[in-house]
Amino acid sequence: MKEHLKYIGILIITLSISNLKAQESIDSLVGTYMSTNKIPGLSLAIIENDSVKTIKAYGLSSIQNDVKVDVNTTFELASLTKQFTAAAILKLQQDGKLNVDDYLHQYFPECPERWKAITIKQLLWHTSGLPGMFPHDNFTQKSFTGYSKMTAEQLDIMMQTNTVSKNLAIKSIITDSLDFKPGSAYNYSDVGYLLLGIVIDNITGSYKDYLMDIFDQNGLLNTYIVNQEKVVRNQARGYSLKDGEWINIMRTWDYEIPSHFGVFSNLSDLMKWYKVISGTDFLNETNQNFLFSKGTLNDKSKIAYGGGWEINDINGLKFISHTGVTGTILVNIPQKSTTVIILSNLGYNGNDMVNPWNLAYEIINKIGIETRINRSHVTSSGLKQIETDKAAIKKLTGKYLTTDNLEANIYIESGKPYFESQGSKNELSLLENGSWLVLGFDYEYILTLDENGQILESNYGRIFKKE
Repeated sequence: MKEHLKYIGILIITLSISNLKAQESIDSLVGTYMSTNKIPGLSLAIIENDSVKTIKAYGLSSIQNDVKVDVNTTFELASLTKQFTAAAILKLQQDGKLNVDDYLHQYFPECPERWKAITIKQLLWHTSGLPGMFPHDNFTQKSFTGYSKMTAEQLDIMMQTNTVSKNLAIKSIITDSLDFKPGSAYNYSDVGYLLLGIVIDNITGSYKDYLMDIFDQNGLLNTYIVNQEKVVRNQARGYSLKDGEWINIMRTWDYEIPSHFGVFSNLSDLMKWYKVISGTDFLNETNQNFLFSKGTLNDKSKIAYGGGWEINDINGLKFISHTGVTGTILVNIPQKSTTVIILSNLGYNGNDMVNPWNLAYEIINKIGIETRINRSHVTSSGLKQIETDKAAIKKLTGKYLTTDNLEANIYIESGKPYFESQGSKNELSLLENGSWLVLGFDYEYILTLDENGQILESNYGRIFKKE
């Protein structure tokens, strides 16, 4: 892999941070992080108090062709797309075309009877009960299970066209059962955001056209929707890692309605867009606030997700953020008037674990904002940390495995419990309700052990089963 490191150079586009030493420190951090994590290329923007402090590009957009990233390079946003889909839904609400309290079946004729209680709001919050990133229901439920039930003819059409049509997408999801009663829990769901796109498509006549109109209205000239056949200049190639080596990420499928993953953009457009949705010219105050407010479960408890955004409280500060599996992240800290955007071309595709995302938090720490949860942190639901109970630690320790073969190990070291997974080792702290808070993360990650001491579930829906 050493021979590839020569490609990780730095292209300085503009230098606007007044303190040259601070900029050099960030450049050094970025270069080291890219080398360590084998990130081919990225672009970075730091905005403080509505002023762009830096906008820079590093490394390669295309390894094959030795093409450097520049600040105008577009990247596949992946799940950062969800913010656009959520904003589109709220714009339709503002225009009187729907209400987020309406039921899904009012805008989705194919809605199965077992989904009739799902609301639009629950789809936005990932609380609908639909399948998500990680399985529930005794490890049997997975996303898009309908693909396995398609006829040979349906699959042949999909393979020949390399496209998941609206019709096939609907058939691939309506066979799914719910993992839990709508509104009773949180489980991040691409299926839910695909359905939101279908709702937009049914109301407006075209999800893609409606999104493109929103882009045009707000001057997003470098933002567009995935089209695998179209050649777009200055679009970054996507990569992942396999056995420590770069590979093409091979995201070759088109979706007729790519509402959960399919937007491409660059730094200038994302800075412009975030300013748009942070104001009230495009969305009124009620709808704008919905984007950045935590969702609510049936029992009135809050979740760490709003309208296409994760909402976390870290050591007394509000963090509004989202990541994309292709290597993208946007983080905003309103109280500090600070935003960091990183668009990279190293993503995860099921092989080696990759980590292009934590760089954003490393930079935020570098500019003086603490992002890692410490012992002063109070959870978003108001739970405080308490003195660790030895019996509780003993019951918790052991090796765990998820259904997607992710290993985790919880053990005691120097009298303290530690959670180790995906190369990360973090201390655990006991909460008032008996759950465990992972310290040192830049978001609130809580683990809850079942009464039998065999199943460990995270607040993001991932389930670990003790081996």
